[in-house]
Amino acid sequence: MKIQSRLRCRITAPGITDKYGLFTAECDTLYLGGSQIDTQRAKHLATVLLQNTTLTTLYLQYNQINSQGAEYLSNALLHNKLLIYFVTQTLVTLQLQYNQIGPQGASHLGNALQQNTALTAFNFSYNQIVDEGAEHLANALIQNKTLTTLDLRVNQITSRGTQYLANGLSQNKTLLTLHLLWNNIGDQGAEYLSNALLDNKALLKLGLEGIQLGDQGAEHLGNALLRNKTLTTLLLRENRISTQGAEHLSNALLDNKTFTTLDLAYNQIDYNGKRYVIDIFKMNPHIK
Repeated sequence: MKIQSRLRCRITAPGITDKYGLFTAECDTLYLGGSQIDTQRAKHLATVLLQNTTLTTLYLQYNQINSQGAEYLSNALLHNKLLIYFVTQTLVTLQLQYNQIGPQGASHLGNALQQNTALTAFNFSYNQIVDEGAEHLANALIQNKTLTTLDLRVNQITSRGTQYLANGLSQNKTLLTLHLLWNNIGDQGAEYLSNALLDNKALLKLGLEGIQLGDQGAEHLGNALLRNKTLTTLLLRENRISTQGAEHLSNALLDNKTFTTLDLAYNQIDYNGKRYVIDIFKMNPHIK
């Protein structure tokens, strides 16, 4: 075990089950990324979490946690009231990646999120939760009152799963950041999200990079931005937005005084479309 500071601990040895008791009483942050945590080790970890009174941040990126392991951890999450960041597949930047949790595991974690009153950041990317898993997490969004950051990038979510999430988002009052990049959401999914933005008054940042979004989807988002005055950041790079879509977004943002960040890089915007984008920045110099 390597102690980074008095309350920040990292363990690199694969035999973590024998060492939990050595650090959990002192750590508020625990790094277990790439520690070969499988179902059995997840069970041991969950047992520790049930008894722990200090841990607030947990990193579990690059492990082999499956749906059964997720169930063990979910049970711990229901009872541990201090754990703030629960990261089961993430980078140091809290981008959750590369576990094997799937839709069934998402169901367990979604149930935990409905009742947990401490969790604020949940990075669940690269977990193959598909639309079924998105539905479980959407149900959690309706009930959860503390979560502020949710990362679901690269989870094979389609427009159907996005519809579930949009329904949850429309009723949620605390989520500030939602990342859905590199899912097959498309224009239909963008319409669902746009409708949710008409009701949601909390979300500040929406990441929709690489979701197969075209001009129709950009129009839906533009219509939402005409009325939504809360969202400050919209990330749309690497989509299929052309001149027409750029015009819709430009018209929506010309009079928006709260919006600060728009990313349209690597779309299909030609010279004429770039003029619309330039207009956005001219009329709103605070947008970057």
